[in-house]
Amino acid sequence: MTLARRGAARGDLLDAALRLLADRPPSAISGREIAEEAGVNYGLVHYHFGSKDRLLDMAWHQHLDWLVDTEMEGGTRPVSVRATAEDRTLWAVAGHMALDPLQATGDGDRRRVLDAYRDLVEASDPDGDPVHHWTTIAALFALELGWPIFGPANVTTVGLSAAHLPMARSRVEALVATLERSVGLRSGEPPGGEGDS
Repeated sequence: MTLARRGAARGDLLDAALRLLADRPPSAISGREIAEEAGVNYGLVHYHFGSKDRLLDMAWHQHLDWLVDTEMEGGTRPVSVRATAEDRTLWAVAGHMALDPLQATGDGDRRRVLDAYRDLVEASDPDGDPVHHWTTIAALFALELGWPIFGPANVTTVGLSAAHLPMARSRVEALVATLERSVGLRSGEPPGGEGDS
């Protein structure tokens, strides 16, 4: 195998791992499945990553790095509810990882998205209470990641139709805007209930 193909195989494994993580939790994925999904030899999982868990962890963090670089414009703005809802990989993998976390990989604490949010909040509200900052960030994540997972089902469970999803999403967006204002990430009046009619 050429050096170029080995590098391509590494990328193929990362992409395959992320696709599988979006479909099921880490404990339900084998290294052989990842290799098969990537179209490469199983030995390359261990050659490039050492273990299946390390590969899954790196695939997830590579996606989070992409999120900071693109949706957060290098960490200069928060992620929108719409962007989160449209990124199935983000919310599906986040849900799987929260319910079935990977074993520690020894990479230390890799929290680029959290750190980018913390930096934004601290820059916007430098004299604010750090506990308020972190609890607000936690609430933002719960709303933004929870909406795509639970929102559509919750809307129909209460007896509304799918036609009411835009109105429900606008409520989530209004809550996110309120939380962002509370830590200085937004200014101005509360949103006017766009999509409420």
